[in-house]
Amino acid sequence: MKKFYILLLSFSWLFGFSQNPDLLNTEWKITKFVGELSPTEQLPPYMPYQQVTKFETNPNRLNLSFFNMLSADVSFNGQNSFTVSNKTCTLADYLGDNGQVNQFFGLLCSFFAINGNYFYTIENNGNEKTLIISNAIFQSIYFKSTILSVKNNALKKSNVFPNPVSDFLKIENLKPNSNMEIVDSSGKLVKSISGNSSDKTEINVRNLTPGIYYLKINGESVQKIIKK
Repeated sequence: MKKFYILLLSFSWLFGFSQNPDLLNTEWKITKFVGELSPTEQLPPYMPYQQVTKFETNPNRLNLSFFNMLSADVSFNGQNSFTVSNKTCTLADYLGDNGQVNQFFGLLCSFFAINGNYFYTIENNGNEKTLIISNAIFQSIYFKSTILSVKNNALKKSNVFPNPVSDFLKIENLKPNSNMEIVDSSGKLVKSISGNSSDKTEINVRNLTPGIYYLKINGESVQKIIKK
């Protein structure tokens, strides 16, 4: 009988804290920010760089990118709910507009507060899913699921490390004769390698100013790089 109760409690714990698998197995893109004090929906301004939000496990972590990056430990404390801790946000200035990208990311960074409790729902709209994350003060961020093209899936197989980087950025699993570029936050080219014959290479970034950069392989943006 004692073993039965232990087993029952174990199943109850797993059920109570289990999460929607779509939350963990989907890459999300922000579509709007809605706040009680902001009756008008705030749409994300145009920004040409990669923007992906993803929940990861082992450890449980939230990674959000919208030019800058937000990273936070999360604890799933109930079905469709979580708590945020140990949050960090990068604060590089986006120079491509009049401050709209920086302002919008500021909203995202402020939304996820340390020790804050959050609730989410996922709506399945056929080929696309909608994720809505809400906090206790009636603010919500809306996301849509992203579908990677075959081309982008191939690019994601490239292994880029370390990141953040201080001296040499290593890139593996390259296609033959790949061209690589590193651009800064304004889109200016700062490093390039053309016609690399190997499936791996290193780029010396020691002389780059600390900040955020973007790696492009064969003309496609692959990954945000943080130079220490």
